[in-house]
Amino acid sequence: MFRRRRRRSSFSRRAPPQLNLILMGVGAAVFVGLFVFFIGQSDTLAPAPQEIRVELTDAFKQ
Repeated sequence: MFRRRRRRSSFSRRAPPQLNLILMGVGAAVFVGLFVFFIGQSDTLAPAPQEIRVELTDAFKQ
């Protein structure tokens, strides 16, 4: 008729604390933000492109 509620064993695993999940999320967001920042810096600090030409004297000789 009545069901008893069982207590959790003291040896059972507890639910993960929410603080760890929040810290992992913040760390991931910082990592992505730094990645985007450094990609932008590599575009702005890159040297100007220059044409590279190599002369081939007999490349299409028949």
